[in-house]
Amino acid sequence: MTKRRSVFRSAGAALVAAVIVAVALTVLDVALAFRVYTGSAMTGGHADSASRNVGALFSTIHTVDEETEHASSAATRRPVQAPYAIRVRALAEDIDADARPLGLEAQSSALSAALTDWLARPDTGLHPLLAAADVLAAALDAHKAKDREDAVTAQKALLTLQMVCVTALLFILGGLAFAVWRRIVMPLADLESHLGRTASGTAPDTRIAHRPTPWLGGVLGQAERTLLILKRSQHQADKDREALRTDAAASDGLRRILNAQHSPGPGVAVHGSIHTAEGVIAGDFLGTLALPDGTTVLLQGDVAGHGTDAGLLAVQIKSAVLAVLRLDPDPRTAAAAAWTVIEPEDERFTTLVIAVLDPGTGRLAWLNAGHEIALLRRADGTVEELGPTGPVIGPFITDPDGMWDVQDCPLDPGDLVVLATDGLTEARNGTGAMLGREAVTDAVARDGTDPREVVDLLYRVAEDHGTDWDRDDTTVLAAMTEECGGQATSAQDGSAS
Repeated sequence: MTKRRSVFRSAGAALVAAVIVAVALTVLDVALAFRVYTGSAMTGGHADSASRNVGALFSTIHTVDEETEHASSAATRRPVQAPYAIRVRALAEDIDADARPLGLEAQSSALSAALTDWLARPDTGLHPLLAAADVLAAALDAHKAKDREDAVTAQKALLTLQMVCVTALLFILGGLAFAVWRRIVMPLADLESHLGRTASGTAPDTRIAHRPTPWLGGVLGQAERTLLILKRSQHQADKDREALRTDAAASDGLRRILNAQHSPGPGVAVHGSIHTAEGVIAGDFLGTLALPDGTTVLLQGDVAGHGTDAGLLAVQIKSAVLAVLRLDPDPRTAAAAAWTVIEPEDERFTTLVIAVLDPGTGRLAWLNAGHEIALLRRADGTVEELGPTGPVIGPFITDPDGMWDVQDCPLDPGDLVVLATDGLTEARNGTGAMLGREAVTDAVARDGTDPREVVDLLYRVAEDHGTDWDRDDTTVLAAMTEECGGQATSAQDGSAS
């Protein structure tokens, strides 16, 4: 880590140094250009101004000379008039002010002295004054010529410096581009390729091949860890898919056990189904069993909760109850067998209803261990409740002996037995109101000429009541007695949805 940081700092320092050099060259170029421009403009301005003033001075002197020459003879020539004197003195001062910065003080002083003499004694003539002015003009011309040569030389030097700056900047940019390509673009391209191969499952290993610099060291290291996690996740996903295929078969097997209904005995038609709240496994169970004495046993239960855990316990309880009923048709013994399946430390419990239909003797016997809906609709449309005969079955019961009773009543042809779990009555609408027992009882009383119609009707009633009707496992089982010799029907394997 220390070495990586050191190399990274060195690379960063080199980059900063290159930027500083580029900026310094640019600043130097601009400063030199500014200095050349201002110096040339300053000296050139003084020289031009001085030349113009010298020309104006010549013109004024000639004007004065012509006027005085016409006015009088040279012997009696008068002094220069005041306006012209003021004019030429002002021009002389301006010439001196421009000449001094150019280093032409001597020439300017000579011109000023000649001008003073001429103003005092015009009769001396213009020759000394014109000679001094010519000397100054020649010096100004020489200075301007030198300025032009210096300007050309400065422009050449400036152009050379600019070329050096441009070359240096191009070199720096090229180096930066190469460094970015080598140290960032290529590693990222390799990372992209490796990620693609890993995602498609074709990567030969988890190492990234291109590792030239520490610039992306942290990124590449993190990418390697991510790739390793990804490959592990892919491996785990493959295992999970395999497990899912296995679990799907097991889940379907559990669903079939919970929904399995054997053919009923003679004179009885049966239909039932389970709608699950989660997946395909419910905490509800139902069953039909034909006993050797010609009776038909209806079985339905509701384990607390829903999902896989509730479904596994439901399978155990149903298997235990069916096994006991085959050996002993007494519902109390079957209820005690269901109690033995529930572990004392388990907080789950189950409701259970066992109804024994005997068309031959015209009797119906039932055991209701806290089950929600157990109804008997007579052929004339009246509905009776097969009420509870004992508590729900759970670990809070310490001794099952005498805990549940069995009651019986007459059973006539055309009578209908309906069993349903609380998922039906607790179906809720948008306002939270439950469907309730009364609505279920009314639906059973008013319609349905066979068990399948009644089961479908109750599910439609729950669905029409509201969208939240399947928040819990819902199971409905219906059986109807028929005339002796009638064709018994049964749904051998109800569907779970």
